[in-house]
Amino acid sequence: MKSLKERTATGIFWGGLNTFSQQLVQLVFGIVMARILMPDDYGLIGMISVFTLVANTLQESGFSSTLIKMQAPTKEDYASVFWFNVFISLVIYLILFVSAPAIAGFFDQPVLVDYSRVVFLSFVFNALGIIQNAILTKQIAQKQLAMVNLGSILLSCVLGLTFALLDFAHWAIAIQAVSLSFFRTLLLWMMSDWRPEASFHLPALKRMFPFSVKLLFSGVITQLAGGAYSLFLGKYYDAEQVGYYTQANKWYTIPYSIVYGIINTLALPVLSEISNETERQRAVFRKMMRFTAFISFPMILGLAFIAKEFILVMVTAKWLGAVVILQILCIWGAFVPMYSLYVNVMISRGHPGVNLIFSLVNGCLLLATIVATVHLGVVKLLLFTTAINLLTLGAYFVVAWRLLRFGLTDFIRDVLPFGFITVAVFLVVSLLLKPVDNIYLLLILKILLSALLYVGVMKLLRVVILEEILGYFSGMKRKFAVQKKNDETIYSKRTGLLSATVPSITRKRCVVGKRVYVIDQCG
Repeated sequence: MKSLKERTATGIFWGGLNTFSQQLVQLVFGIVMARILMPDDYGLIGMISVFTLVANTLQESGFSSTLIKMQAPTKEDYASVFWFNVFISLVIYLILFVSAPAIAGFFDQPVLVDYSRVVFLSFVFNALGIIQNAILTKQIAQKQLAMVNLGSILLSCVLGLTFALLDFAHWAIAIQAVSLSFFRTLLLWMMSDWRPEASFHLPALKRMFPFSVKLLFSGVITQLAGGAYSLFLGKYYDAEQVGYYTQANKWYTIPYSIVYGIINTLALPVLSEISNETERQRAVFRKMMRFTAFISFPMILGLAFIAKEFILVMVTAKWLGAVVILQILCIWGAFVPMYSLYVNVMISRGHPGVNLIFSLVNGCLLLATIVATVHLGVVKLLLFTTAINLLTLGAYFVVAWRLLRFGLTDFIRDVLPFGFITVAVFLVVSLLLKPVDNIYLLLILKILLSALLYVGVMKLLRVVILEEILGYFSGMKRKFAVQKKNDETIYSKRTGLLSATVPSITRKRCVVGKRVYVIDQCG
């Protein structure tokens, strides 16, 4: 069996490949769809996003994370959670189905009645694959999860694009969202050997409930706070403004999901496995924090750096209203993966209640800020809420210090240097590219020069994280070469083609009567 370090490194590789491939497909799909559809088409899906986010959290009920944290879940635990999730998802869908006219009336969008009823079908499909996803996550089976996620995204994007080209407008987005859930669940069943038993054990749920309910409420509060943007924007602004926010949020999600996807799927199972070894967990946590900062700042803040050129080149000037919104989202987004690490360490140490309190306080502050500033416009609203989120992040320093002796000074030492270097690189590149007027050339040069300069500085400073990443890939290359050599040796032995065992062959001419014969002799 591989060590935790080996499994983590392999998980990071496949997790990175997984999320990068997904977001690349989403990028191409998003560019094409944004060119076909209009801002108000995206506004409709943005209006109901809060219901989608909260419902997804409710149907999961916190049990999935509980199963991942548990050292040895039983088959009764898995089966009970599965049937409970299916039941909850059906109840949620029926409630939202009946509430669809009220939702449409709130936003004054009659089309949302049928539209939301179709989109909400994704809850039912998601529920059927929650346990398989939890099992694969617990096993750090990132290769299998990569195939599931990439396959489902490819299939759903092809289907959504087909409907967009057939002029179904906003319905194409709904079809893509629902089919994504369907295909993902289908592939999860294909990748996992687990199948639900036709049984339900209430005591199993009771054992997990005290822990999971805290995760449930934390998740609901977080999603409500996040979805409040779309809710209030949809109420006080037109579909076009909501569309700008939805589009900006979609592009911001690409680099954010790459970083978050790599870290978050690994953090809980890895940290839970060593939860009884404080010093070891602290060392692993610090390494995760450094790795996160190393990739989060250049990728997410980098999108803010190229936002204007990216929007103009990729989705045309009709989406320029999304540029400033995208830049503000990226400021907080660069820190979100680190925030997720704090949450996972609290869960792994058995303190979901603390996270619940933090989520509640943060949610109340965000809601109050949104209500107080919604009339000021989308940009000012996001600036105020970003400030609240950054202040809340500081509160996690206290908890991290108590649990792992990881405080503000450690954060400054491990994280902030990457942020300072990133900003410095962008400033230098901006000065160098001032004379460039061509928007296409400017976009390309900004990306290339920033990447080269960032890696160059890290290499010059001999940053340990970069050396470890390069060492891992170098090790993979050597491992592949050794494996290839071993395979060739095994094949040769099986077929008798090893040079040491191959006999020499000579040919001799023999004359018998009037006939000449050529004879092969082995020597």
